Order: sequence, then structure tokens, then C-alpha cells
Amino acid sequence: MAGQRLTDKTALEQQTGSGDLFMVVDVNDTTGSSAGTSKKIDSKYVIQTDKFSLNNTEVQALHTTPKTLIGALSGYMITPMAVTILCTYASSTESSSNNLNLGFEDNDTFYWKQVRDIMNSKTTDITYCLAASPGTSGACETSILNKPFICWANAAFNGGWTCDIYVTYAYTKIL
Repeated sequence: MAGQRLTDKTALEQQTGSGDLFMVVDVNDTTGSSAGTSKKIDSKYVIQTDKFSLNNTEVQALHTTPKTLIGALSGYMITPMAVTILCTYASSTESSSNNLNLGFEDNDTFYWKQVRDIMNSKTTDITYCLAASPGTSGACETSILNKPFICWANAAFNGGWTCDIYVTYAYTKIL
């Protein structure tokens, strides 16, 4: 509402979501006033957490149909900070011993993180918490500029399970 002070507005009491906006004062732009100009900034340029739910059909297809978790932006790289995967067992125990990979291209050698034998022989729900450190061979064989952040499997899964993937990240402009 025009004329209402920011401190008088209702508080957002949960994390920001895709498309949420912050108000900032750009002190380097004095076109609005000598103290700076009020501008908006999308939350994805600060830090954001997005949730992706994969049903069993999507999980089993990850080896042929990688899932884009964070879309690419021209002129930006994605800085993943953490990924939490909540796996829910349904039926039919996973026996494939296959891996879930996270990274910038569908490449089983270069990945940001890998969960080896994900859900293999598990008959209960399990949570994987992954921190921001790339795999031993690096996160990507080429530049990560303008690339999405994806998840994929090295081969087909065969069990009955689903997962929710929470990705915490920021877009970083490459100057």
C-alpha cells in the first residue's frame, strides 16, 4: 500500500519462495534521492530454497530424464549451498545399487555430489543432507556459467520410493 512504512507491513514468517521480492536501497543510484533509490530484488538473487517432489515414475526415469532443479540464467552461475533429500519408501525394495548424482551436466564423472546406492536395501524412509563441497573430480568439466543444476541417476532404479529434494542456492552474476 502506498504511503505505508515498511515497518508497518505484515511479517513473512516463513522462508521466501520463487518470485518473492525484497525491497532494497541502491546507494550507488542517486536518481531517486541523494541517499539512494528504492528498488526490488528477486529472492533468487539472495538465497533461496526450492522443493521438488519426484514420484516413483520420475525417480525410475532419472537415468534417461534428468530433473532440472535450478534453471540456468544467462550471465549467472548457480551456487548450490545445500541439498536435502527426503526419501520415502513405498514398496518393492530398491536393489539396483545405483547412484543419484547432482551437478551441472549429466556426467557420471563430474558431479557436485553423489549419493551412492541411494535407497539400496532400505525398507524405511531416509534423509540425505548434502553440503556445499564438490565431488573429488570437481563439479563440472566445463564452465558452470549459464548451466542449470540437475539431478540424474547413473542407471535405472528398480524400487518403489519417492523423494522430496530441497535445494538451497543463490544465483551469482559473472562480471
